[in-house]
Amino acid sequence: NGYLQVIKDLGLKEPYVGMCPLVSGEIAEDIARYYADSEQTPTVCGLGVLVNPDLTVNVAGGYLIQVLPFADDSVIDQLEKNLETLPPVTKMMSEGMTPEQIALRLLDGLEPNILDESEVSYKCNCSRERTEKILFSLGTAELEEMAADNEPITVNCHFCDKSYVFTPEELLAIRGDKQ
Repeated sequence: NGYLQVIKDLGLKEPYVGMCPLVSGEIAEDIARYYADSEQTPTVCGLGVLVNPDLTVNVAGGYLIQVLPFADDSVIDQLEKNLETLPPVTKMMSEGMTPEQIALRLLDGLEPNILDESEVSYKCNCSRERTEKILFSLGTAELEEMAADNEPITVNCHFCDKSYVFTPEELLAIRGDKQ
C-alpha cells in the first residue's frame, strides 16, 4: 500500500503534483502506471541496479519509452517485439553497453535518429529567498508565534537536504515585509 507522488517544477507559480497508488512495489511498473494514470501517456519503463558484495553500486540505469500520439500501430508492435528480447538493464550495462546502444536496441527496426545528447544531473533550485517566501506565506500570526519561542527555526529542503536557519528577528523581518 502506498502512493507514488511526482512533483515537477514547470516554472509556474506552483509546482505540478501528480499522484497514483502503487500497483506492485516494482519501481519501473509503478512509474509506468503513474504516466498512464496521472499524465495519460502510455509508457514503458525499465530499471536496474546491480549491487556489489560490499553494498556499493556496480551499475544502475534505465530507460523510459513514450510513444508519440501520432505513432502507427506498427511502431507499437515493433517496440513490443524489441522489449520481449531485451536483456535486463543491469546485464546490458554490466556488459558495457552505453545508453545510446541500449536506446538503439530498444528502437531497432524503427529507423531512429539521435537528435541531441545531454548530461543528466540532479539540481535543486531551492534558495534562502524561496524559503523566505514560503515562510511569508504562513502569515503574520504564525511567524510571530514562531518568533515568540525565542529559538531559531530550521527549514529543510526535502529534495537536496539543504537547511536554512532563521532567527526570531529574521522571522519578524519576514513578517514585517507583509505589513
